[in-house]
Amino acid sequence: MPTALGIVITSHRTGEGMEFFSGYPQRLLMKRTTATATATPCRTLCRCLSGALGHPLTSSDLPASAAQWEKVLRLSGDHLVTPQLRWALREQDLFSTLPTDVAEYLEAVYTLNLDKNTRCEEQLAKFIQALNSLGVRPLLLKGAAVIVGGLYPTPGERMITDIDVLIPSEHLPKIIDRLAVEGYRLADGDGKPENIEWPKHLSHHHYPPIYHPDWPVTIELHLHPVPLHYGRLLGADEMFREATPLKWHGGECLLPAPVHFIVHNFIHGFLHDTKYAMKNVSLRQLFEFALASRTYGNLLDWNAIRQCCKMLGYEIALRQYLTLVGVCFGSPFTPSVTADWVERVRIEPYLIRMNLQNRAVLRMVNISCLVISRLFVLVRDPGKIKRLLDKDSYLKLRDRVFPPG
Repeated sequence: MPTALGIVITSHRTGEGMEFFSGYPQRLLMKRTTATATATPCRTLCRCLSGALGHPLTSSDLPASAAQWEKVLRLSGDHLVTPQLRWALREQDLFSTLPTDVAEYLEAVYTLNLDKNTRCEEQLAKFIQALNSLGVRPLLLKGAAVIVGGLYPTPGERMITDIDVLIPSEHLPKIIDRLAVEGYRLADGDGKPENIEWPKHLSHHHYPPIYHPDWPVTIELHLHPVPLHYGRLLGADEMFREATPLKWHGGECLLPAPVHFIVHNFIHGFLHDTKYAMKNVSLRQLFEFALASRTYGNLLDWNAIRQCCKMLGYEIALRQYLTLVGVCFGSPFTPSVTADWVERVRIEPYLIRMNLQNRAVLRMVNISCLVISRLFVLVRDPGKIKRLLDKDSYLKLRDRVFPPG
C-alpha cells in the first residue's frame, strides 16, 4: 500500500508489495543482518532474532563456536532479549541443533522469566481490580500491554522490569489512597520505604515508582503517556479515546490502539531513551517495534504517523528509527525509507556503538554520551544547574554508568 513516505507497506500475511528500505543498498543491508565468520555478536543476534519475525534461518546463521555463543548470549542478556532469542530459534526449528549448554541456558532463562511474569500477571490483576473498585479502568503501557494483549506467544517471551499504566489524572489522589491501603509504598533516595501520598506537584510524566513487598515489580502510575515535551506527539486524552476495552482476570482495563503503541515505542525507544538521552539503542525496543508492525499490519496508518512527526519536527528521527529497524532485522513489516547517504551517515553512529565488542571502550563511550547529554540539558534549561550542587545527581550518574550488581 503506497504511502506518503514514498514507500510500500507490506502485508505480513501475503508478502505482497515487499519493497523495503529500497534506498539502502542491499549488499549493505545483507552485510548488517547476515551472520558470517566476521559478523559481530550484535549482527549475529539481530539475524537470529529476525527468525521470530518470519525471516528464514539456517544453522549457518548461528554462532559457530562456544566463544561466539558466549558473546551473543551476554549481549542478549544486556538487551533483555534472551527469551525472544529462544522463541526465534524454536520458530525456525533450530533449537534442537544448539549446543546442549546453550539450549539449557535459554530454557532456564525462559522458565524463570515465565514464572516471574506469571506473578506479575497476578500482581497486575489485583491492581486492576483495586482501581476498578474506584471506577477507574487503567490503560496498560509497554510490557504490561504486550503481555495482556498477547503480542508474544506466551508471557515468558518478554522480560519486564516494571508495570506501567496510564490513569486519568483527576483520579490520582483516590488511587494513591487505595494503593496505600493495599500496602504499596515508595522508596526514598536511600532506599527506605515511605508512605505514598498525593504530591504537591509532579515534574515528571508519572508518579514515582511504587512497590509492594509481596509482589515482584514496581508500578509506575502515568498521568501522561510520554515525557511532557513529547505530549503533542501522543497525549493521554487521545490514548484513552481510542483505547480498546478488555475484560481480563476478573477486571477491566484498556489496551492502546495499535498506532498509539507504535508511536509510544518510537518516543520512548528512540526519542527519549536513545537520541536525546544518548543511550545505546535497545534491541528489545527495536524488535518489539518490528513485531508490532508485523502483527498489526494494515491497522497502522503510516502516512498519519509520518505527517504528525513531520508537523512537529520529528520526521528525520522517525526515518532514522525505521532505518535502524530495517538494518537490524531486515524487516519488511515497517514502511521502507529511501535512505540516501545522509540517512546512512545519521544511523551509522548508532550501529557502530551497538557493534562495539570492547566493553571498556563501550563504557567510555557511554560515559562520554552521558556527560554530553547532561550538558545539553543544562543548555536547554539553565535552571537545572543547581543540580550540580546536589550529591544525589552524581550518585545517579554513577549508577547509570556502573549499574549496581
